[in-house]
Amino acid sequence: MADKNEMKKNPTVLIADDNKQTVELLKKFFNKAKDRGDVICEVIEAFNGDEAIQMLDIAQPELILCDIGMPGKDGFEVLNHFNTFSKKQNLYCFFSFLSAAEDEKIRAFKEGAMGFMNKKDINYFVITLQIRAWLRLVELERKEAAEEMV
Repeated sequence: MADKNEMKKNPTVLIADDNKQTVELLKKFFNKAKDRGDVICEVIEAFNGDEAIQMLDIAQPELILCDIGMPGKDGFEVLNHFNTFSKKQNLYCFFSFLSAAEDEKIRAFKEGAMGFMNKKDINYFVITLQIRAWLRLVELERKEAAEEMV
């Protein structure tokens, strides 16, 4: 008989950023975290706002790390879609901006982002602890929602 934890799928993290170097750096962090057992998740990527919206609709990730300034739809348009989509689907996931534009932080929270990470301050230990906490929050929120439906 399979253990309950073995049957549970790993959470999915969507990285949406037009800067391929940022995406590659974050993927390296996630691979290192997986190897060390710090955070185990599947990582998907989008390189513009339109791709991010498409991936959000298809993959329904637990966590979205989204740049603000992207070609096509910007991060705020992705956030607006996320807010509409998550309410319609009754699906809890965590949306955080990943940006070097500190001046956008207040707007991000006012428009419904749940987190904000400055690209200049990214380091393995901070991002690992932050991602672990956010994914745990998503897990608890989804569990509570499932229990309410019973």
